[in-house]
Amino acid sequence: MRDANFVQSMVFLSMHDAEDGAFGVILNRPSGKRLCDLVPDRDLGMLSMAPVYLGGPVGPEKLILAAFRWDESIGGWNWRHDLDLQSAAELVEEEDGVIIRAFAGYSGWGRGQLEQELKGMTWVVHTPESDLLNPLEGSGEEVWTRLIRSHGPVFEFLTNVPSNLGRN
Repeated sequence: MRDANFVQSMVFLSMHDAEDGAFGVILNRPSGKRLCDLVPDRDLGMLSMAPVYLGGPVGPEKLILAAFRWDESIGGWNWRHDLDLQSAAELVEEEDGVIIRAFAGYSGWGRGQLEQELKGMTWVVHTPESDLLNPLEGSGEEVWTRLIRSHGPVFEFLTNVPSNLGRN
């Protein structure tokens, strides 16, 4: 994707409806900040060290708190993005395996927009794995490269394309 907002991005698509569009957050764009940096006047307890990611180009001034939990029974991620500070803190205390992340902004598509982009093969669809949010997996760029390469040799080639083809 040539759009600078989405180059080498992994978008966790959480809502998709043909009529209403789609909603997601970029998982691999760390801002370098923690929640305590953005909310310095609150005692956040265990939430203070939650990483803040750049969730997408829509509403970058809006902070979205999300909770992710791997559900072995379905082999997928459960997620909530309707959290406030109190409900996020309660989830961390009450449920094992919950990962809290904050996102500045989100990624959104209007009616039919994502379908057109998928038809044009703009996106590679990959079912999220259990280690997707593991901070020990490396940088966002490393995780993106691993996931893209898992789709075969053509996609592996794409991970080695120079960012500026004019300098090739």
